[in-house]
Amino acid sequence: MTAKITRLSRLLEAATLIALCLLPLAALWTVASGLADPEAVRTAFPGLDIAGPIPPGKAAATAAMGLLAALPAMAALWYMRGLFALYRRGQILTDAAAERIRRIGAALVVLAVAGTLLHTAQALLLTIDNPAGQRHLVLSLSSDSLGFLLSGGLLVVIGWAMREAARAAAENASFV
Repeated sequence: MTAKITRLSRLLEAATLIALCLLPLAALWTVASGLADPEAVRTAFPGLDIAGPIPPGKAAATAAMGLLAALPAMAALWYMRGLFALYRRGQILTDAAAERIRRIGAALVVLAVAGTLLHTAQALLLTIDNPAGQRHLVLSLSSDSLGFLLSGGLLVVIGWAMREAARAAAENASFV
């Protein structure tokens, strides 16, 4: 079984490393596309009534807020890469692995909360110039956010439980 874990972990470690490289590039591409055509921001917020043309500065600020959501995603990928590196080396039931699992969960919780709050701030920024009564304060919890929130919470609890299991296993090994 350990050989399978090692092989799969090697593959997943490489995949997370590739994702760590591609995520910032994709985020920068999105920002550059938004700056090249500020009106493209409208397509990212289809239900939002944005009055008048979108100035490049407002498009850039909206994109910059979106970039902030990439930070907890990158943190989660970083900790995943570290977890797979531990597994690849056979360090499966250890405090270090448990801590990485907990940190992945925490990053996913932050991603869910940040995504919701940043979307709200972006909608407010885009509609702040609308006439009174037509400004939007949008607070929504998407199924993606809820999924990240619940998955992150689950991983935090698993990390804590695994830490206790690793300590019990180490304690039992010291008696033998």
